[in-house]
Amino acid sequence: MAGGVSDIYFTSLRLAKGESVAEAAAPARLRRAAATISTSDTSTGHEAVVSALAAGLDARLARFETALARFVWPSDTSSLFNARLALRDDGLTGRLGVATVDAGTAVNPNKFFSTGKSGLAASGVDAGTYRFRVRQGSVSEDFSVTVGAHDTWRTVLGKVADAVNGSEALSVRATVTRQQQAFSLDPSLAATGTVLALSVNRAHLAQDVRLADVKGDLLETLDMRAAANVAAPAAQAVYETSVDRLAQPAFVHSSSFDSGAAATPDVGLHRFSVATGTGAQHTSYVSTALDPDTATTLAPGKYTFTASVGDASRELAVTVKSGWTWGSVLAAVNAQLNGQPTGVWAADGQSTELVGTSGFSLPGLTSSLHAVTLPTADGKTVSARELAVTTASDYTDQPLRLADGSGGLLAALGLTTAYTGRVVSVPVAAGDTWEDVLGTVKSETALTTARVAATAQEATVPSYAVAGARLPTRDLVASLTLLNRRLGESMTLTDGPSGLLEALGMDVGLPGQDGQITVNGKAQASENDAYGLQSGRVALSAQAETGVALPLAVTRSMDAVSSRLDAVVDAYNDLRKYLAANADVFSGTIAESLAQPVIANWDGLAAMGFAKIGKADLLWVSSSEFWRAFYNEADRTGQTLAGTPESLVPAWKRTVASLRADGASQYLTPETTHLGRVAVRRTAADLERTNWLVDGRA
Repeated sequence: MAGGVSDIYFTSLRLAKGESVAEAAAPARLRRAAATISTSDTSTGHEAVVSALAAGLDARLARFETALARFVWPSDTSSLFNARLALRDDGLTGRLGVATVDAGTAVNPNKFFSTGKSGLAASGVDAGTYRFRVRQGSVSEDFSVTVGAHDTWRTVLGKVADAVNGSEALSVRATVTRQQQAFSLDPSLAATGTVLALSVNRAHLAQDVRLADVKGDLLETLDMRAAANVAAPAAQAVYETSVDRLAQPAFVHSSSFDSGAAATPDVGLHRFSVATGTGAQHTSYVSTALDPDTATTLAPGKYTFTASVGDASRELAVTVKSGWTWGSVLAAVNAQLNGQPTGVWAADGQSTELVGTSGFSLPGLTSSLHAVTLPTADGKTVSARELAVTTASDYTDQPLRLADGSGGLLAALGLTTAYTGRVVSVPVAAGDTWEDVLGTVKSETALTTARVAATAQEATVPSYAVAGARLPTRDLVASLTLLNRRLGESMTLTDGPSGLLEALGMDVGLPGQDGQITVNGKAQASENDAYGLQSGRVALSAQAETGVALPLAVTRSMDAVSSRLDAVVDAYNDLRKYLAANADVFSGTIAESLAQPVIANWDGLAAMGFAKIGKADLLWVSSSEFWRAFYNEADRTGQTLAGTPESLVPAWKRTVASLRADGASQYLTPETTHLGRVAVRRTAADLERTNWLVDGRA
């Protein structure tokens, strides 16, 4: 039907023949994009075009947001041409904290260096025993080192390092290292070869370290010299850096207990030991606490046992006589270990008899009797006695061993557990609750060692008291945590024969772990995830593992500000050009929001060389004027760009975050948003066919 209803309909809409209603309603840019879409897919095609335009806006907002996040204003503006900034790869954000220390205020983690020699060369130190003192803040400790006649330079340095690192009171770290080129380890170290370095992690409060010879001139012979703090600003450099692992504290916690419930450990004295530090530990054996006036259950006869310290060993014997008490048995064993005769009560209880010995004590072993208070099952206490056998202070690196021979004397006395470190005794009285027991663990640990923090407190734990329901309860939990953990230091617990730690659920814990980063292929360790580069002028803090090495750059502040500001302006201009090109698609509120921080800070921006160009109000910056303002009016420049929440960069950050949170599609104009809902174009022939009973094409 020529000139039918369809032609009149399109003519009344003032559409060119063949143009759809949807295309007419679309903005010009959408009509151009729709020209490539087939007739049957017009609605779907318009939706695709709209989605693509929204995605383009979001991508440009994301780029602008990234550029803003990377912009850094230097903290030190007193000398901008000397100030430094540490710039990290985006992959290090949230994984590695980086900061440069203002020139002249850096605290060098390196404290002392020895002179350098070949590690295989003769030490040049006279054979003998030397003593020296290390003071850190208000804490000092003396160390003893024995130098052999044929010790090499590396051997002597290693002995000094082992002595210092074995301290539990100081956080000074001693390292034997090698400097191949002068000043590569530290600007104050000119010596090459194998050197001894003393350092303190930058996170420790006590940074003041002093050295002094006490006996002999060991430190003077090693030529230990203090490292200087570096006054110059950090050198410009690029580091490939990775966080390999994070440091972990050393701690253990108990199971949870109903504080008012009756405790299950037996009444009496229970023991465990706590070992801390990086060096050799004392080894101890502590007997069961026994009433010295109670008759022994051991049959009369000869009992043998062996004691050894390192490679030295001695077989000892005690002859138990009829009528002896436990006090007599303990005294006789103590006499044999010390190589000193002693008197014990005779069977009649009225006289004493002499217990002889071999006359020789074992070097490195000490033995002593101690009076203790022993709780009893009837709720009372009695005065008891225990025997403690331990290594002497100068023999902690030699293992102590006690072993039964014939008769099982040591087993009967409870001298079968080798404790490492300090021994903690925990009395459990009749009627004690779990609150009593955990409280005693806390107090006795605190009395035994100041290196471990012990707590006993309530914690919310899941409960299954009601079938099918996970209900929380407030139970009591004890914990032991190593304080001021040093590099390589761990905490180890040893349970006693009564199994108190196992009963408390404290037989498994975390021994502690050093953190590690790798900088330009060289691994660095830290006990607390704090690191330093360039003699303390660059501070690093590990926050999460990276898995790969990523770049970290130290650069001049003025260079960094320039390049990062250029990136911000470029991203802003790209976004404004995109909005201007699609002004018929997106609401003008986006451009208005982005322009508001510029308007609010325009006086300062204009003073530093900013100008607006073109209809899109793109930004242009005069390099010469910017640097003149950067140098002459640093404070005003900083305030304009980043100094306050209303400065340009912070205000832009808030604006972009809000726009991205809303979503780019929320800013499409109404006609663009509803474009896809317009009916698909139909020709005159299609309309006429709807009135036919039979489609002529069939």
